[in-house]
Amino acid sequence: MATLRDIRRRIGSVKNTQQITRAMKMVSAAKLNRAQTAVKEAQPYAAQLRQMVTTLSKGTSGDDHPLFNTQNQGKTRIILFTSDKGLCGTFNSGLLRALIREMEKSNGPMADPELVVIGRTGNDAMKNSGFLVKEALVNVKPVDIQGEVKIRIQQAAQDFSEGRIGRVFLAYNTFLSPLKQNPTLHQILPIEPAEPSKEGGAKDGEEQTAEYIYEPDRDEILNRLLPHYLENQGFTAMLNTVAGEHGARMVAMEAATKNAGEMIRRLTLQYNRVRQAAITRELIEIINGAQSL
Repeated sequence: MATLRDIRRRIGSVKNTQQITRAMKMVSAAKLNRAQTAVKEAQPYAAQLRQMVTTLSKGTSGDDHPLFNTQNQGKTRIILFTSDKGLCGTFNSGLLRALIREMEKSNGPMADPELVVIGRTGNDAMKNSGFLVKEALVNVKPVDIQGEVKIRIQQAAQDFSEGRIGRVFLAYNTFLSPLKQNPTLHQILPIEPAEPSKEGGAKDGEEQTAEYIYEPDRDEILNRLLPHYLENQGFTAMLNTVAGEHGARMVAMEAATKNAGEMIRRLTLQYNRVRQAAITRELIEIINGAQSL
């Protein structure tokens, strides 16, 4: 049976842990506020950029631009976004399970891929699962991560244009709320152009597509716009990952703080019972000693 000293030491240890988890929750909440704002502010621009690419790509094929080429036979490259740190619940594990499940399909588009992993957690998980990691970026400073992601997207676009790889996927968590992040496997290359059949007018209730005059010309606009569009896809994935990580950590630390409080309550109750038992035992010894005199 635990002594009073052991229980007091345990209560003190749990209280110290509770202070740490409460502080981590507050830090994550402050970081989440900024990250969530960044995600919301980036969404309108990303949506408008996607609409421009969709409009410009109507009737486009791989013969018109290499980034639309669906005939490349090279390996698939997956750029995986995870966190460098843990203590964020199932934020990383849910995405990793979904990705590994797709990679283990022998006839799937993600079979035997080249992995570019951003984040220590994803790098460790992929290596422990037996997958070959082509490149890993771990413990990158927040001020440098956007530039590093941009470089990897540019390299993927160049390798795809030259036929060294056949497809490029982004694997990340889409931020919906602090309580919910959806694992996302999004193909960015080849870019899928809009179907030509949609050109001939809209159905009832649909918005009519506007007609555009391209200046200087459509091909030059595509050459400038498509690389920027791909970089924006990587930037959006990075923002969602950062926001999702802080949201998941805030929720996990809040749950840990509550669990620590419950543990302190149970240990305090146990402490009081042991203390009361010790007092009762001493009283009985005193009474028995007095009666023997």
